[in-house]
Amino acid sequence: MKALTTSLLGLALVLPIATGCASRTAPFNDLDQASVTILKLQGQETAPAPMPGTAQPGGLPMLPIPGLTPEQQAQLQQGVQQLGGAVQQMLPGLQLPGLPGAQPQTQPAPQQMRFNGFVILDQRSIADSTSKDELLDTFGHEDSFNQNRGPCFTPGMGVVFQDPKKGNVEMMVSFACNQVQGNGFRWPYQFNGLSPDASSKLRRIYEQNFGPLPPSGV
Repeated sequence: MKALTTSLLGLALVLPIATGCASRTAPFNDLDQASVTILKLQGQETAPAPMPGTAQPGGLPMLPIPGLTPEQQAQLQQGVQQLGGAVQQMLPGLQLPGLPGAQPQTQPAPQQMRFNGFVILDQRSIADSTSKDELLDTFGHEDSFNQNRGPCFTPGMGVVFQDPKKGNVEMMVSFACNQVQGNGFRWPYQFNGLSPDASSKLRRIYEQNFGPLPPSGV
């Protein structure tokens, strides 16, 4: 009888451990062997600043000349504009930037790595099991989400669970808009706004890898 009691007690202690991962919602209940990468995203695109000396609408490209007042610089610009117009009349096929009919000159944009359309600023592999389990537990439980979310979506954090056999499960987190979106699977919950506890956990993981969140939020 004593041996039977001991066996039942041991089984009771083992069962919660064995079934802990199964309590997560799919697909997060089957990602314990997946590798995890988190991404720092640029949630909002920023317009590139004009290059010094590039043509502005209605004018030829000119660099500021030291020693000239703004009024003198404007007069010189006007003279160059008139000269360019005369040259274009003499040589109709010549394209001078900034003159009417000229094709605008643009600087080629540098190629940037993107994640679901958003620029990747940095990325880290999650090696410690504590952070990995915390991510799976947060995304894998319905009580991490509620209807308290903003009307925007500017994700500052991406999470990729990579499993060679099952494929990728991708998440995007917008702290500023307090919501999460998934990619590559059907969203399993009614809401996708972050609970305060879930937001706090994800912020902590972000800051452990990328430093403080920007003041404006992401």
